[in-house]
Amino acid sequence: METGRWIPISIFIAVVMGTEYRCPSIKPCNCTCTSHKKSVYADCSNRGLQTSPTFPDDVIAINFARNKFSEIPQNLPSTLMYLDMSHNNLQHLNHTSLSRYGQLKNLSVSQNKLSEVHIGTFKKNSKLEHLDVSKNDVLTIDVIYNISIDMKNSKKIKMLNFEKLHCTYGVSHILTADHVVNLNQTNLVELNLASNRINSLDLNVLPSLPRSLRILNLSDNVLSFGLYIMQFAVLHNLEILNVSFQSSFHQVSMNGDFFQKCDDSRKPPMFRLAAHVSGTKHHNQTIPLSGLRLGNDDVGRLIENYTVYMPPNLRMFYAHDNLYKMSLPYIPFGHQSNLTHIFGQRNILYELIGPMTGMDNVQYIDFSGNFCRYIGKCFLKSFKTLRKLNLSNNALGQVFEKDTNGELFSEQYQLTSLDLSSNRIVRLPAKIFQNNYNIIYMNLSYNSMTEFHVQINHMKNLSLVDLSYNQLSSLKSSTRDALDTVSRGRVVNVNLIGNNLKCSCENLDFLKWMQDSETLKFVFFRNYTCAFGNSSNFPMSDIDILLQSLEKKCSSYTLVIVVMTSLIIISTTLLLSRIIYRYRWKLRYMYYVAREKYQGRVNIDDVNCQGSYRYHAFISYADLDRTFVIRLAKILEKEYNLRLCIHHRDFIPGTGIAENITNAIHNSRQTVCIMTSHFLTSYWCMFELNMARMEAIYSRNGENVLFLIALQSRVMRDLPLHLMDLVESKSYLEYPEGEKEEEAVAFRAKLGETLKSKDDV
Repeated sequence: METGRWIPISIFIAVVMGTEYRCPSIKPCNCTCTSHKKSVYADCSNRGLQTSPTFPDDVIAINFARNKFSEIPQNLPSTLMYLDMSHNNLQHLNHTSLSRYGQLKNLSVSQNKLSEVHIGTFKKNSKLEHLDVSKNDVLTIDVIYNISIDMKNSKKIKMLNFEKLHCTYGVSHILTADHVVNLNQTNLVELNLASNRINSLDLNVLPSLPRSLRILNLSDNVLSFGLYIMQFAVLHNLEILNVSFQSSFHQVSMNGDFFQKCDDSRKPPMFRLAAHVSGTKHHNQTIPLSGLRLGNDDVGRLIENYTVYMPPNLRMFYAHDNLYKMSLPYIPFGHQSNLTHIFGQRNILYELIGPMTGMDNVQYIDFSGNFCRYIGKCFLKSFKTLRKLNLSNNALGQVFEKDTNGELFSEQYQLTSLDLSSNRIVRLPAKIFQNNYNIIYMNLSYNSMTEFHVQINHMKNLSLVDLSYNQLSSLKSSTRDALDTVSRGRVVNVNLIGNNLKCSCENLDFLKWMQDSETLKFVFFRNYTCAFGNSSNFPMSDIDILLQSLEKKCSSYTLVIVVMTSLIIISTTLLLSRIIYRYRWKLRYMYYVAREKYQGRVNIDDVNCQGSYRYHAFISYADLDRTFVIRLAKILEKEYNLRLCIHHRDFIPGTGIAENITNAIHNSRQTVCIMTSHFLTSYWCMFELNMARMEAIYSRNGENVLFLIALQSRVMRDLPLHLMDLVESKSYLEYPEGEKEEEAVAFRAKLGETLKSKDDV
């Protein structure tokens, strides 16, 4: 990112001054001129000149760039204001080089072969505003002292460009206060110290810079961490700070740069220390600064204990393309009222933990290409005014997938542009952007998403959704409806190029939606392709032909699919119904047994293991036969000492009938059914009969525990067919007909003995 304000003469002439023409007044006439308000601007660049032409006095700007001058011409107009001597062969500048040009405002001697700039060179150029001595990589940064001596009392100087005064592969240096202290009383606005292999700043450098400074460029150096970092706050008017490209790799060039002799061993001039800052106060504590250097761990501890103060008027902070491998922990910054842009791309910030407090007005953040694998849920909490966020080219896919509650971007209500491309995202939670109402541009390209179900209905300003180069085969109906909603009354661009779109019957609605959408514009639609069956990709530019072919193919299978589906459903239903009906009593029995067991009311396993029962028999009868049953039960209990379970007497109140019946059968040695026509027509009597049969089969190992008493003649003939095995096994007694008491007594005696025969209660 360029932060300089140097304006080359050629650009100034061509853009600002107007139409160019040949210069007849210049001898020889090999320059191009432009006139403006009785002044002439001459462009003599790239002419192979070694000596200067003769210029009239009305020429105030001359561009001598890319020629072969070995010294500053001395025959130029004394009223000259703009002079560009860049890309020449200048080797030395001394007090005579520019002394006759006292009106100079802009001077560039960039990219020459300068090895010396003597003190006094610019002493008479008191009106100089812009000075560019950059890319003279033999001068070294020591030349700054010489120049600053000449600028000491200047009130006009605004920009000094000292970029690349060291050779690319030289040793590193420490910038000291002696280099810049003479600039302290100037009105300097911009200082460029880029590409000088500066390793550190002396603790007096930043306090020695003029308070008027607004732009400071320290990029492309080899800055290490030190306590000087805490001193940037003294630059009260600084608006732009560039510390990018620290320790960056420089491509080795075999054209002479690599084998260039670096003049790094020259002895520096004898500096006079004009000012000395012994310490600075912070949080009511005095920290000695002189000679103090901090490592990474020391800075980390310092940040934990102190608030970090940046220049109060800082707006732009450039810290990209550095080779610092680090995580960003909790950092409390002092209140920043003007900081709006943070450029931190292409570093190695592998973790963004945060929060970074005091960043209340930041509107733009670029942390792309940082190999970042983690971002804390509170990292962005302080950036509530953020409008543009770029987190592309990282490895944050898993972090985004786990943000099911949408906490990462929950405070970014004003966010308009979000770039999450190339982050290895497989899926995104629906609520991840739930609070981002003002999104205009959303870039999710170059990920691995197979589906896109993110809530976007609330994004009323959405203009572009870039889903290109993912693994999407289509968009679900809910997503299509959401896009239709946000595109009402305006055009929304959707980019789906590079996805695995499918031309199949399942995607027919999706393909029709793409064709029929009027307010949705599919970016590069003619370049889309989709897989059609087993053949190669089909171009979407012929979507009409594609849809006709698909509709014909899909319609031929629709009836078959409907019929086969209906037959399968009907067959499955009939089969399940038959199975359920056939085993209905078994299923009901198993249900009630399991229910009783898991409710803890009856422990069936304990009963079966102990071989003992609470009752000799459970008497099952219809209510209309209650009189007979009560009389019979009293006699059996009295004369034969039997314990019988009768429902109107022994069932537990408040418990369901089915549960009481199941409980009674489980706790009785046998079940006696009083068979009458009333019994056969009673739902609960038949329920008891079938439950007793299931008990015999599944809980008593096939033992016959069911005993039938036929009170009415021929009642056994009316039993349902599935119960006729009870008649065939003759496991029943017929109650004697008539009023013969002797036969009734004999019947009761036989019944009592039968029930008593296995007395294990």
